Amino acid sequence: MLRNINLAKTITSLLVQYGLPLTAVIILFSTIPEWQIRNHWSTLFIFTALTIFGTFAPVSTLNARLTINNAVIFAGILLFGIWVAVWAAFVEQLFMVFLFRHSFKKFLYNSGQILLTLWVVGKLNLLATEYEIPWMVGDILLILVYWFMNTGLVAIGITHFFQVKLVETFKSMIKAGTGTYLVLMMIGSVGARLVSEYGSIALVPLVAIVYTLSNIFRQYYDSLNKLHQKVEEVKSFNHRFLTTMAASIDARDRYTSGHSLRVAHWGREIARKIGMSSEKVEEIYVGGILHDIGKIGIEDEILNKKGKLTPEEYDKIKQHTVIGYEIILQAGMFNELLPAIRSHHERIDGKGYPDGLVGDEIPLMAKILAISDSFDAMVADRPYRKGLPVEEALNEIRRGAGTQFDERLASHFIDIIQKMPRGELESIISQETQSQKQLQEAIQ
Repeated sequence: MLRNINLAKTITSLLVQYGLPLTAVIILFSTIPEWQIRNHWSTLFIFTALTIFGTFAPVSTLNARLTINNAVIFAGILLFGIWVAVWAAFVEQLFMVFLFRHSFKKFLYNSGQILLTLWVVGKLNLLATEYEIPWMVGDILLILVYWFMNTGLVAIGITHFFQVKLVETFKSMIKAGTGTYLVLMMIGSVGARLVSEYGSIALVPLVAIVYTLSNIFRQYYDSLNKLHQKVEEVKSFNHRFLTTMAASIDARDRYTSGHSLRVAHWGREIARKIGMSSEKVEEIYVGGILHDIGKIGIEDEILNKKGKLTPEEYDKIKQHTVIGYEIILQAGMFNELLPAIRSHHERIDGKGYPDGLVGDEIPLMAKILAISDSFDAMVADRPYRKGLPVEEALNEIRRGAGTQFDERLASHFIDIIQKMPRGELESIISQETQSQKQLQEAIQ
């Protein structure tokens, strides 16, 4: 696996540093014979000016700001062929280097990625014309090729310069504004066809349309950004509220300081390990924070008893799962967390509580938190005993796999712990969050 990763990095580095710059030089010189300089200076000047203008005319989306220069360059391919798009784009790159002092390496890479995209799209346009493909169908196909190559090559550059993962970068770019990108390219396509049919006068309504759409997009995405900020504020408040609630729950039981947040942490790690979505991972985390909320309904004398619990007292302790379930159910919020709260003490063999669920009857969220809850209970220090060594706790998890714990999840959890640096692991096991400390100081 490591060898494959290193090979991919090497190929990416060679492509960005040498392959694309060399491609840019070849494409530039290959297009020179396609145009007569004296007859086309005005065309080149106009499209270069429009391309540079398009760079400074962004259209805002929720997660990105897109410029219209690609639409202008694409229109140039449709109207005049590869040469005008290639040279307009190249001059634009030179202009941006001098204006923003971009590094020479990035200039060569940027030139290579955009010129290669334009050359491929230009050649495909010639084929579409030769085979008399209807312009609408042909343009849509060209736009898709342009979008895919441009996005892919830019993602490769970001991967190289910022040392991030290629697949994740590509996915992020697709999510950031693909719809708007394609709409702008379609405007470039329609604009080129109108200019071809009616001449330069067609630019007047086209500019008006682009300006109007830009304002509409800006207002729409500004509203979405404000809504997104409000949602993030609510999420931040909820997180602070839940953290404080977890601290309050743990503060009632002096033996389990910080327990809920550690259970939430390990649950989140397991959820990530098995490839759950970010939304589900967050649910697992919040479920860990609230899993013991039912302890609010347990008497202090039982909760903090130093000696061994009687059977009657232990039965009362076990009721915290049902009490917590009822609290959240009556509150009418966080209903997605009900399985975590009610079922985190269920066992695969059916000997758990409160419902004696067996195997797949136990919700996945509860299976995950059952492991993280048990691990923290074993390794954390208590006033009346020292926590178990990590390896001994993992052996207990192994012994319980298939009976107390889900076998697959137990294996993943053991792998997580064994691969974690020892210092980081010990820090998590022994930590008390700042909110927990502050709350305990306030209580004392």
